[in-house]
Amino acid sequence: MHNTACLKRETLHPNDPANETSSHASGGTGGAGVSAYGGMVWPVLGLLLAASLMGLGPIFVRLSGISAEASAFWRAMLAAPVFWVASQGLAIVSAKKRPSNMDGIVSDSAARPARKTGLLVLAGVLFAADLMFAHLAIGMTTVANAILLNNLAPLFVGCFGLLGWARRPSRRFWQGLPIAMLGAFCLFLASSHGSGSMLGDATAIVAAGFYGAYFVVIAKLRQDHSALQIMLWSTIVTAIILALYMLVFDGGIGMPAVLGGWLALCGLAFLTHIGGQGMVSVCFKRVDEATGSIILLWQPFMSAILGALVLGEVLNPWHALGAALVMVAVAYITVRRRRRAG
Repeated sequence: MHNTACLKRETLHPNDPANETSSHASGGTGGAGVSAYGGMVWPVLGLLLAASLMGLGPIFVRLSGISAEASAFWRAMLAAPVFWVASQGLAIVSAKKRPSNMDGIVSDSAARPARKTGLLVLAGVLFAADLMFAHLAIGMTTVANAILLNNLAPLFVGCFGLLGWARRPSRRFWQGLPIAMLGAFCLFLASSHGSGSMLGDATAIVAAGFYGAYFVVIAKLRQDHSALQIMLWSTIVTAIILALYMLVFDGGIGMPAVLGGWLALCGLAFLTHIGGQGMVSVCFKRVDEATGSIILLWQPFMSAILGALVLGEVLNPWHALGAALVMVAVAYITVRRRRRAG
């Protein structure tokens, strides 16, 4: 999960164009002064903490004890009021002081009257689909497979580039693609040997496709909207769509039967969805994107470790090989692309 954004990389995600846009808007963070760890210890530690918080997401989903769509709904429903209050508060501050930026949360374009409402709603629809399929995958296969396969979202962004919907993929994309596909195949083999579910693995890849499409949309939205505005709209639209889905197909909105389930949902909303993604938005203003992308690869490993310790999941050698190949491919494609973009 990113969460999985989830304006990571959720992901919230290390490959989120929103992070890329906000970083370049400030003049870039590359260079020797930034790539050196001296003077940026706290941002690096912040990214590690953010990756750890996002790594907790799949554990919270499992511990909630409710359906995938219900856990995704409550994740968005509980987070939306916080985003709204933060948006209103920062809008007031921005109107009074007109700062150039607010650590990547508020952009100069926040006061622009033009709103791409249709794209904002589309982002919410894609985010809702991503969350529901990601949560389904977490319940069907191992946490490790669900998160690792969800990290294939950048590959879908590259494929969308071939259709003219995003930036065309570079040579590095095509070089890394076979490695990622081989890694995914190894993870499927791990499931075929009894550790997980191949259907769950396929569901995680579907989630990655929706998350990749979400990346493409928010890259366009970042021209006129701040990261916080996008997260607010995406979260609200997600809550509405999932509520309607449950009312129509489930006959009602699922809720935890015990206090522990509610605590898990609060952790999912406040720690993973808000805390993890918020820290990524802030810290990516202080750390160059290549370094940040590598640091955030800690998230799937954190989820895999917690899955084994908390949920008792047993991982086999195919998991280890598949995880290594997927992470190497994602890092290879993403870091190279960001260096060229900088």
